[in-house]
Amino acid sequence: MEKAKHKMKYRFEQLATSSGTVHKLYVYDEIRAQGNFNWEEWRYEESETSAKYFRKLLDEIPNGEIIELHVNSVGGEVGEGVTIYNLLVQKKKAGCKLVGYVDGMAYSVAMDIIMACDEIHMGLGTSMFLHNPWTRCQGNADQLRAMADQLDALADASLQLYMSRAKNLEEDVLREMMKKETMLAPNSCMEYGFCDFVGEADPNMDPDPGGEPREDPPDPDDDDPRDQKIMELQQQLFQQREINQMLQGLQRKPSMQDTLAAAFSQMAAIEK
Repeated sequence: MEKAKHKMKYRFEQLATSSGTVHKLYVYDEIRAQGNFNWEEWRYEESETSAKYFRKLLDEIPNGEIIELHVNSVGGEVGEGVTIYNLLVQKKKAGCKLVGYVDGMAYSVAMDIIMACDEIHMGLGTSMFLHNPWTRCQGNADQLRAMADQLDALADASLQLYMSRAKNLEEDVLREMMKKETMLAPNSCMEYGFCDFVGEADPNMDPDPGGEPREDPPDPDDDDPRDQKIMELQQQLFQQREINQMLQGLQRKPSMQDTLAAAFSQMAAIEK
């Protein structure tokens, strides 16, 4: 069976509609500055979820048009995600309308990114996840304490980003939610102001005071057992991924000697 060479991490589409051109952006992978290492070309590939790549595509979109941002990501590098958030905010200030869609998961810094949108839609069964930033580090006591201070500063910055969109939510409560690592179902996101529509709401239908009244949004106090079950399963998957990454970090990292030896082995195999 032939091995697939590419998978979709990021996609850029344009669609002409009666209300103008809609530019669709898809973020469907971990957000990171650097792509995979290409052993054949001996270099790192360009990451399609980096801030640099995102800026390049946003520059191609004329000001004043509509951008649809579709997200299904477990998060990634904080610096890249926050930069993408601010690039989107700058595009919004230049006259673009940003419409966000959570197609599956908007976890960690992926949740930060979609907060830049003017309106946010969540499909049924989707979820958001917020937590304090974490990292792996090594060093002496002073260096470790300095890293802890840096993580606290990043947590405060994320908290302010969320509060810029939040409603019905006190800052102290949000801080505790981040500390505990909280998974949010769509109804909870709507209650807290992290999304505006749940389910099959028409993104092109604006409220019309003279027309038919819009159906009231679901009551966030009405807990749906299906949403609760989906939320629990998704949280388990996310925690398992975190554990796997931590275990990988405990493994010995290959030295340059190991890297070169592996490369020479591949070259020898090719010659055979």
